[in-house]
Amino acid sequence: MVDYSAFQNLLVQLQSSDNEVRTQAEAAYDGLLASTRFSFLLQTISDKTISGQSRHMAAILGRRLLVNDYTVAFEQLPPETKNAAKQQLLVGLIHEPEQPMRKKMADLIAELVRAQFDDDGNSEWPEFLPFLLECSNSTDNGLREIACHLFAAVPTVFGNQQASNLPLIGQFLGRAIGDPGHYELRASGVRALTAFIVQNATENSVLQALKELAPMMLQAISSAIQSDPDDDTLLKALVDVADAAHKYLRPYLAATLDICYKILRNEELADPQRHLALEVIITLAENIPAAVRKSSNIVESLVGTLLKMMTEMDEESDWNEADTMEEEDDSSNALTAEVALDRLSCAMGGQHVLNEIIRTVPGMLQNADWKQRYAGLMAISACSEGSSKLMETMLGSVLEAVVPRLADPHPRVRYAACNSVGQMASDFGPKLQKAHHTLVLPALVQVLDDAVPRVQANAGAALVNFCEKVPQHILVNYLDGLVNKLEQIMNSKFQEMVQHGRKLVLTQIVTTVASVADASEKKFLPYYDRFMPILKYIMENAVHKDLRLLRGKTIECISLIGLAVGKEKFIHDVGPVMNLLMATQIQNDTDAAGDDDDPQASYMISAWARICKLLGRDFESYLPVVMPQVLKSACIKPEICILDNDEADTVESDVDWQVVKLGEDRNYAIRTSGLEDKATACQMLVCYAREMKESFAPYCQQVLEIMVPLLDFYFNDEVRSAAAECLPYLLGSLKARQPDAVVQAWTRVHKSLLRAVTNEPERDVVADHLLSLAGCIEAVGKTYITNEQLTEIRGLLDHLFHEHFEKSDERLAKRQDEDYDEIEEERLLTEKDEDEYVLSKMCDVVHAVFVVFGQEALPFFQQLLVFCVKLLEPNRPWSDLQWGICLWDDVIEFGGTQSWQYHQFFLPTFVQAVQHQQPDVRQAAIYGIGVAAINGGPEYNTILPDFVAPLIQIIEAPDSKSEDNNLCTENAISTLTKIMKYRPDCLPPSVGGVDTLLPRWLDWLPVWDDAVETEHVYGYLCDLIEANNSIILGPDNANLPRIVKAIAEAMSTGGLSDTTEDSKPKSIPASGDHPQQNGFPPDQKLSAYQRCVYILRHIQSNSSLVEACVSQLNDEQRKAVSVALMNK
Repeated sequence: MVDYSAFQNLLVQLQSSDNEVRTQAEAAYDGLLASTRFSFLLQTISDKTISGQSRHMAAILGRRLLVNDYTVAFEQLPPETKNAAKQQLLVGLIHEPEQPMRKKMADLIAELVRAQFDDDGNSEWPEFLPFLLECSNSTDNGLREIACHLFAAVPTVFGNQQASNLPLIGQFLGRAIGDPGHYELRASGVRALTAFIVQNATENSVLQALKELAPMMLQAISSAIQSDPDDDTLLKALVDVADAAHKYLRPYLAATLDICYKILRNEELADPQRHLALEVIITLAENIPAAVRKSSNIVESLVGTLLKMMTEMDEESDWNEADTMEEEDDSSNALTAEVALDRLSCAMGGQHVLNEIIRTVPGMLQNADWKQRYAGLMAISACSEGSSKLMETMLGSVLEAVVPRLADPHPRVRYAACNSVGQMASDFGPKLQKAHHTLVLPALVQVLDDAVPRVQANAGAALVNFCEKVPQHILVNYLDGLVNKLEQIMNSKFQEMVQHGRKLVLTQIVTTVASVADASEKKFLPYYDRFMPILKYIMENAVHKDLRLLRGKTIECISLIGLAVGKEKFIHDVGPVMNLLMATQIQNDTDAAGDDDDPQASYMISAWARICKLLGRDFESYLPVVMPQVLKSACIKPEICILDNDEADTVESDVDWQVVKLGEDRNYAIRTSGLEDKATACQMLVCYAREMKESFAPYCQQVLEIMVPLLDFYFNDEVRSAAAECLPYLLGSLKARQPDAVVQAWTRVHKSLLRAVTNEPERDVVADHLLSLAGCIEAVGKTYITNEQLTEIRGLLDHLFHEHFEKSDERLAKRQDEDYDEIEEERLLTEKDEDEYVLSKMCDVVHAVFVVFGQEALPFFQQLLVFCVKLLEPNRPWSDLQWGICLWDDVIEFGGTQSWQYHQFFLPTFVQAVQHQQPDVRQAAIYGIGVAAINGGPEYNTILPDFVAPLIQIIEAPDSKSEDNNLCTENAISTLTKIMKYRPDCLPPSVGGVDTLLPRWLDWLPVWDDAVETEHVYGYLCDLIEANNSIILGPDNANLPRIVKAIAEAMSTGGLSDTTEDSKPKSIPASGDHPQQNGFPPDQKLSAYQRCVYILRHIQSNSSLVEACVSQLNDEQRKAVSVALMNK
């Protein structure tokens, strides 16, 4: 049993500089009961005979103990013991002579106070609040400072008495902040005010009650910079207010910006202080951009200051020879300014930042000082995203200024030029690639020969960006030269790695080759054999720990090339590649010293998924080996800890950690390095479940156990989205192979998805969850969905529709705000786009219910009727009209004859919508008319004739085949086709009957944009041909060349293909396999593609027709027909 004296020795050992002594002491300390530790620590804190260092250590350890083990250390103690401990701490705090020790004691007390409140804001330590106020009124300035320190640490200390005590709080804080004679008291008061404001950022009553303290706070901060230039706590507190409670600073924005800009420009101050002042400005620009834009003079001056800071770089003697990528110093002026410029540009919109860029950067690019040229190029990179709309209009002139710098005499400038070109290729693609490929691509290829490894590698990285958005028909024109250069460099750098161990450029070139192959797809086939041998060699032999990243990139490259060229070519190498991958995985699984940070792991997981996509169900035999690693990565748990400010400062410099401030001397830290691997693994599980279908069933239960909780994994958006995306495939697999398990699985998924949608903070992830819900409904089907579950789904949609209309009203209100301007309008439009996307997925859920329940879904729809009618109101945005019409389309399509009961709600809108200026609205209405022709009752015969003339007008308009209108036009053709086929009597006399309309109808072909509508149109064409319709065939089959051309064009563009309908037979019957009518098989289960192929074969058998039909086809069309005829 450890006594008090032994515990004191333990505390001394915990502070030892000897690692072994300290480690043993930590083990002994951790072995004590938490309650015993707390008792000894409390005794030590109160013992004035103990050294100050040990008492400090005891206070720190006591606080940590309460943070980590409050229940065991304190909560479970007898009430009298807890009360005595509380009293002992308060008395000790008052009588403690040393202010630093007082603060450590106050930190411990704050943790105790925080735990005393219940959910209703009642405190189990009623003596504390009077104690706090007594300290705030003390004549001892040290106690007044401690009162502020405690309030900053626990800004919720007033609990449910806060509202009635706001005047008292204002007086308490005002006295401290307004005391110019005591710096520490004043600073502590500022920290308390900012903590309280941040805590109550959404409470307008609090912000209003304390508004008069804001100027005092700003004055105190300004004075503090002069009094104690090394104290950064007040500026950090101001950053927190700017971030969380910017409304509080809005009336004093000019003063805030002025103070912070003066600090930023004061080069006598330490850089960290200046960076914090800059952070305040940028944070305000992000949160209240319209208000900051009104201070345009400061914005433009700030850009000039940032450009100057970006030139503050040091020469690095070894930069030219380094074999690693440049390590960025996050604390440097240059990088801080560059990041700030990027954020400022995104927040302010183009013009306000670009004005100064246009004035200053051209001169910088011509400056004799390489640092000026470097900074100018990096500035272009930094502002290209935020200023994209304006920069896009001058993209040619910008590139003409930047591209020559790829040949700059200074390597750092060439490096920056590569960075700038690569960034613009991403931000302005594919427009840049389409319009400026002749300027950009050859120049980048030339830099691949650069003598400086970092420049060479950065050129390769820029090419990756270029290839990500380059149209394939442009890239193929450069492919020979580009591939030859990449092959040459890969071979030379491979030899350099073997001889000298240098691998930077080789690693990048492998990635660049992968990107080129990915963009080229089948066009990469001629080059496959020039790269695959060396890549396989690297993969097989790069086994040293230092080469793991290279090997991982090589694995990625091999799988991307395989996916690009296709199964037929890659199949000869897939076996050896998979054997190497499996051997690596088995080695990792059995290696006791395995490294969880092995960079190969994420590349292997992605490669397996690509190969799975390529092999399809042939991948099943590999699953037992690949799944353990994927599941392990998907189960990565983030490391989380609570830190004080000193600990947080240490951790913040580690790129693997992200720190979020929770309050005074209290920070939340999460290790983010494993989250990307976790997201990748989850996305790969989606791939396996999708591609393997029912073959994935043995893993479904295990994957569900992982994925369902990840719907609430708020550390990473991609993880939540992947978890949602996976669920329909898992349920589908279970239904196919383990139907008895579906009820339990669906019950859990349904409940979790609905909760996740309600709690999800990100709009795009809300949309992903809704899409998943729709997929799950269709996957499980009617049998497994209960009425109660359907009611809950309807309740969720009810909530989301209300939210949709409320958000729309909020945007209208913001347009009346004093800070509203054209840039704010852009932000509101972006927000509207996000809401529209969510609305579209809400419609997907309704659609799924209709697909599964058919007419039985009408009572479900009835309860959403009020929203569906509201979406059609004349004052709604056109996107609401579009999706509202889509909902009514479902009512017509699946409600069938019963849909007519609602016709008064949607028909007037349909009449106007078919001529709406927005093609998407027209298309939605046209589709609804088409499904009415197929599924509607006889009542629709009275209204369908009225739509025929407008549909023909759409089809025959001069711009009907434009990029914007073509999809709408083809839907109109399909809808008229449905009327001609299913309701010929609805053709009005002005048009004539079907026979009169058929020649015009044939002239409207081909169609290809919409596979579903293409199926209808070409199905009808096949009906007519198989029936030997003389009008469609023409005299002596004179129309056959036109028909063949229409079929060939649809095949060459992908509108007609053998993958359009998986549910239909893939084989095409040979002549004589089926009973025939007029020479054609009557089997209506065949897809339009299959029937068209049979027609082509029939024509092929007549040599006199072949030449006339084939001569008019271009090469792509001939190739498509040839491929179709060869398929069996």
